[in-house]
Amino acid sequence: MKRRNIVLAVIAVVLVLGMSVGTAWSYFTDTTYAEGSVTLSVEPTTTITEENGPGTKTIRIQNTSQVAPVWVRARVYAAKELGANAQGTNWAGQIEDWYQYGAPVDPGAQTEPLNVSFTLKRGYDEVENQNGAHDGDEQNIVVIYECVPVSYDASGNPLPANWN
Repeated sequence: MKRRNIVLAVIAVVLVLGMSVGTAWSYFTDTTYAEGSVTLSVEPTTTITEENGPGTKTIRIQNTSQVAPVWVRARVYAAKELGANAQGTNWAGQIEDWYQYGAPVDPGAQTEPLNVSFTLKRGYDEVENQNGAHDGDEQNIVVIYECVPVSYDASGNPLPANWN
């Protein structure tokens, strides 16, 4: 009798866990898209400009603050089938990791462009614009960026950015 109760309890637990497998699977296969921006603080303020062209996306970040210079960094996300690459003067980093701008951006100034280039790898469906060229918006290349105010040491030299 006791063994039968244990077996029934184990079967009940297995059935309850089995019912949640479908929900967990749908969680891991869901896709969503986001658009827009969120301002997390008042100062310093920056804006991003993204220009899309055939096989490219050009990114510039401007310090719109009137208060102080800032350090900026940007992160570029692109689908693996795009074969994306990014480079620019004073920018260091890699795709799907942070690109940090190597100099403080003064109030009113902007960064040198970060140029993202991409080509579709063979075997994937191609999305083309009217000219037959691949456009950065159509390929959904996502850019996220941050800024922090520049801190100075006792001699007045800028300290490295503290992203924590």
